Amino acid sequence: MNIRTLASTGAVLALAAALATGCGGAEGPPPAGDSEAPAAQSWIGRKAEAAITKARQEMETGNLKIGGKHGFSINGTHYGPSRSNGLPPAEITPDGELLIEDSQVPVTGAQRELLLDYRNRYIDVAQAGMAIGIQGADIAGKALGGIGSAVFGGEEGRREYEARIEAESARIKDEARRLCALLPPLHDSQQALAASLPEFEPYATLTLQDIEDCGKGDDA
Repeated sequence: MNIRTLASTGAVLALAAALATGCGGAEGPPPAGDSEAPAAQSWIGRKAEAAITKARQEMETGNLKIGGKHGFSINGTHYGPSRSNGLPPAEITPDGELLIEDSQVPVTGAQRELLLDYRNRYIDVAQAGMAIGIQGADIAGKALGGIGSAVFGGEEGRREYEARIEAESARIKDEARRLCALLPPLHDSQQALAASLPEFEPYATLTLQDIEDCGKGDDA
Protein backbone atom coordinates (compact mmCIF):
# COMPACT_ATOMS: atom_id res chain seq x y z
CA MET A 1 0.00 0.00 0.00
CA ASN A 2 1.18 3.56 -0.40
CA ILE A 3 2.57 5.60 2.46
CA ARG A 4 -0.58 7.61 3.07
CA THR A 5 -2.61 4.42 3.39
CA LEU A 6 -0.06 2.92 5.80
CA ALA A 7 -0.20 6.04 7.94
CA SER A 8 -3.99 6.01 7.97
CA THR A 9 -4.02 2.33 8.88
CA GLY A 10 -1.65 3.00 11.75
CA ALA A 11 -3.87 5.75 13.07
CA VAL A 12 -6.93 3.49 12.92
CA LEU A 13 -5.07 0.69 14.72
CA ALA A 14 -3.93 3.14 17.35
CA LEU A 15 -7.35 4.60 17.99
CA ALA A 16 -8.87 1.11 18.16
CA ALA A 17 -6.22 0.05 20.67
CA ALA A 18 -6.78 3.20 22.71
CA LEU A 19 -10.54 2.64 22.82
CA ALA A 20 -10.09 -1.01 23.75
CA THR A 21 -7.75 -0.24 26.63
CA GLY A 22 -9.96 2.63 27.74
CA CYS A 23 -12.97 0.35 27.98
CA GLY A 24 -10.90 -1.95 30.13
CA GLY A 25 -10.16 0.77 32.66
CA ALA A 26 -6.62 1.51 31.51
CA GLU A 27 -5.12 4.92 32.17
CA GLY A 28 -5.99 7.76 29.84
CA PRO A 29 -3.61 9.98 27.94
CA PRO A 30 -0.98 11.62 30.15
CA PRO A 31 -1.57 15.30 30.82
CA ALA A 32 0.36 17.82 28.78
CA GLY A 33 3.81 18.38 30.17
CA ASP A 34 3.95 15.04 31.98
CA SER A 35 7.70 14.52 32.47
CA GLU A 36 7.22 10.76 32.86
CA ALA A 37 5.80 10.36 29.33
CA PRO A 38 8.37 9.08 26.81
CA ALA A 39 9.47 11.84 24.48
CA ALA A 40 9.87 9.51 21.49
CA GLN A 41 6.18 8.67 21.06
CA SER A 42 2.74 10.11 21.58
CA TRP A 43 0.21 8.35 23.79
CA ILE A 44 -1.62 7.08 20.70
CA GLY A 45 1.68 5.85 19.27
CA ARG A 46 2.48 3.93 22.45
CA LYS A 47 -0.95 2.28 22.46
CA ALA A 48 -0.50 1.29 18.82
CA GLU A 49 2.96 -0.08 19.54
CA ALA A 50 1.61 -2.24 22.37
CA ALA A 51 -1.14 -3.67 20.16
CA ILE A 52 1.19 -4.28 17.23
CA THR A 53 3.87 -5.83 19.45
CA LYS A 54 1.29 -8.39 20.54
CA ALA A 55 0.42 -9.07 16.89
CA ARG A 56 4.12 -9.51 16.10
CA GLN A 57 4.54 -12.06 18.87
CA GLU A 58 1.51 -14.01 17.67
CA MET A 59 2.85 -13.99 14.12
CA GLU A 60 6.27 -15.24 15.20
CA THR A 61 4.94 -18.07 17.36
CA GLY A 62 1.81 -19.07 15.42
CA ASN A 63 1.13 -20.50 11.99
CA LEU A 64 1.66 -18.13 9.06
CA LYS A 65 -1.53 -18.03 6.99
CA ILE A 66 -0.82 -17.66 3.27
CA GLY A 67 -4.10 -18.56 1.57
CA GLY A 68 -7.82 -18.00 1.82
CA LYS A 69 -8.55 -14.52 3.17
CA HIS A 70 -5.03 -13.92 4.41
CA GLY A 71 -2.17 -11.96 2.91
CA PHE A 72 -0.55 -8.55 2.94
CA SER A 73 -0.98 -5.38 0.90
CA ILE A 74 1.67 -3.10 -0.59
CA ASN A 75 0.89 -0.15 -2.84
CA GLY A 76 -2.73 -1.26 -3.02
CA THR A 77 -1.72 -4.67 -4.37
CA HIS A 78 -2.84 -7.64 -2.28
CA TYR A 79 -0.82 -10.84 -1.99
CA GLY A 80 -2.84 -13.80 -0.84
CA PRO A 81 -6.51 -12.81 -0.56
CA SER A 82 -7.13 -11.64 -4.14
CA ARG A 83 -4.59 -13.56 -6.19
CA SER A 84 -5.10 -16.87 -4.40
CA ASN A 85 -8.87 -16.43 -4.50
CA GLY A 86 -10.54 -19.82 -4.56
CA LEU A 87 -7.52 -21.66 -3.20
CA PRO A 88 -7.87 -23.54 0.07
CA PRO A 89 -6.35 -21.82 3.11
CA ALA A 90 -2.73 -22.75 3.72
CA GLU A 91 -0.37 -22.25 6.65
CA ILE A 92 3.34 -22.56 7.36
CA THR A 93 4.07 -23.65 10.92
CA PRO A 94 6.96 -22.33 13.04
CA ASP A 95 8.79 -25.64 12.52
CA GLY A 96 8.49 -25.54 8.72
CA GLU A 97 5.45 -27.68 7.99
CA LEU A 98 3.04 -26.77 5.17
CA LEU A 99 -0.62 -27.27 6.00
CA ILE A 100 -3.32 -27.03 3.33
CA GLU A 101 -6.85 -27.16 4.72
CA ASP A 102 -5.31 -28.36 7.99
CA SER A 103 -3.71 -31.36 6.24
CA GLN A 104 0.06 -31.70 6.47
CA VAL A 105 1.89 -31.79 3.13
CA PRO A 106 4.84 -34.23 3.17
CA VAL A 107 8.12 -32.34 2.77
CA THR A 108 11.81 -33.20 2.67
CA GLY A 109 14.41 -31.62 4.89
CA ALA A 110 15.47 -29.28 2.08
CA GLN A 111 11.87 -28.23 1.44
CA ARG A 112 11.39 -27.57 5.14
CA GLU A 113 14.38 -25.22 5.07
CA LEU A 114 12.86 -23.38 2.10
CA LEU A 115 9.52 -23.12 3.90
CA LEU A 116 11.21 -21.64 6.96
CA ASP A 117 13.21 -19.19 4.85
CA TYR A 118 10.05 -18.01 3.09
CA ARG A 119 8.14 -17.78 6.36
CA ASN A 120 10.88 -15.69 7.98
CA ARG A 121 11.15 -13.31 5.03
CA TYR A 122 7.37 -12.95 4.81
CA ILE A 123 7.25 -12.08 8.51
CA ASP A 124 10.06 -9.54 7.99
CA VAL A 125 7.93 -7.75 5.39
CA ALA A 126 4.84 -7.87 7.60
CA GLN A 127 6.77 -6.51 10.58
CA ALA A 128 8.21 -3.71 8.47
CA GLY A 129 4.64 -2.76 7.61
CA MET A 130 3.72 -2.87 11.29
CA ALA A 131 6.60 -0.52 12.10
CA ILE A 132 5.23 1.93 9.54
CA GLY A 133 1.81 1.58 11.15
CA ILE A 134 3.25 2.52 14.55
CA GLN A 135 4.91 5.60 13.06
CA GLY A 136 1.70 6.57 11.31
CA ALA A 137 -0.19 6.30 14.59
CA ASP A 138 2.49 8.32 16.33
CA ILE A 139 2.16 11.07 13.74
CA ALA A 140 -1.60 11.09 14.32
CA GLY A 141 -1.02 11.45 18.06
CA LYS A 142 1.53 14.21 17.64
CA ALA A 143 -0.74 15.98 15.19
CA LEU A 144 -3.57 15.95 17.72
CA GLY A 145 -1.22 17.12 20.46
CA GLY A 146 0.04 20.03 18.37
CA ILE A 147 -3.30 21.35 17.18
CA GLY A 148 -3.35 23.97 19.93
CA SER A 149 -0.10 25.56 18.84
CA ALA A 150 -1.18 25.46 15.21
CA VAL A 151 -4.52 27.12 15.94
CA PHE A 152 -3.49 29.65 18.57
CA GLY A 153 0.18 30.16 17.72
CA GLY A 154 -0.44 32.37 14.73
CA GLU A 155 1.36 31.99 11.43
CA GLU A 156 4.63 31.01 13.08
CA GLY A 157 2.93 28.33 15.16
CA ARG A 158 1.21 26.93 12.10
CA ARG A 159 4.46 26.78 10.13
CA GLU A 160 6.30 25.05 12.98
CA TYR A 161 3.47 22.56 13.33
CA GLU A 162 3.44 21.76 9.62
CA ALA A 163 7.24 21.43 9.52
CA ARG A 164 7.19 19.00 12.43
CA ILE A 165 4.53 16.81 10.81
CA GLU A 166 6.37 16.91 7.46
CA ALA A 167 9.56 15.73 9.17
CA GLU A 168 7.71 12.87 10.83
CA SER A 169 6.10 11.92 7.51
CA ALA A 170 9.53 11.79 5.87
CA ARG A 171 10.49 9.09 8.36
CA ILE A 172 7.58 6.97 7.16
CA LYS A 173 8.74 7.34 3.56
CA ASP A 174 12.19 6.09 4.58
CA GLU A 175 10.65 3.08 6.33
CA ALA A 176 8.50 2.33 3.28
CA ARG A 177 11.59 2.29 1.08
CA ARG A 178 13.19 -0.18 3.48
CA LEU A 179 10.08 -2.34 3.23
CA CYS A 180 10.27 -2.33 -0.57
CA ALA A 181 13.91 -3.42 -0.32
CA LEU A 182 12.75 -6.59 1.47
CA LEU A 183 10.62 -7.72 -1.47
CA PRO A 184 13.33 -9.02 -3.86
CA PRO A 185 14.69 -11.50 -1.27
CA LEU A 186 11.12 -12.56 -0.48
CA HIS A 187 10.45 -13.12 -4.18
CA ASP A 188 13.62 -15.19 -4.58
CA SER A 189 12.64 -17.30 -1.58
CA GLN A 190 9.10 -17.70 -2.92
CA GLN A 191 10.31 -18.83 -6.34
CA ALA A 192 12.78 -21.34 -4.89
CA LEU A 193 10.05 -22.80 -2.69
CA ALA A 194 7.52 -22.96 -5.54
CA ALA A 195 10.03 -24.74 -7.77
CA SER A 196 10.78 -27.29 -5.07
CA LEU A 197 7.27 -27.82 -3.67
CA PRO A 198 4.45 -27.96 -6.28
CA GLU A 199 1.74 -27.74 -3.61
CA PHE A 200 2.99 -24.26 -2.69
CA GLU A 201 3.24 -22.92 -6.26
CA PRO A 202 -0.37 -21.57 -6.48
CA TYR A 203 0.35 -19.40 -3.43
CA ALA A 204 3.42 -17.78 -5.00
CA THR A 205 1.69 -14.49 -5.88
CA LEU A 206 4.48 -11.91 -5.57
CA THR A 207 5.72 -10.85 -9.04
CA LEU A 208 8.68 -8.86 -10.34
CA GLN A 209 6.24 -6.20 -11.50
CA ASP A 210 4.96 -5.88 -7.94
CA ILE A 211 8.52 -5.25 -6.76
CA GLU A 212 9.07 -2.64 -9.45
CA ASP A 213 5.82 -0.90 -8.51
CA CYS A 214 6.55 -0.86 -4.77
CA GLY A 215 6.93 2.69 -3.53
CA LYS A 216 5.55 4.33 -6.65
CA GLY A 217 3.12 7.11 -5.89
CA ASP A 218 4.47 7.69 -2.39
CA ASP A 219 5.22 11.31 -3.21
CA ALA A 220 1.85 11.89 -4.81
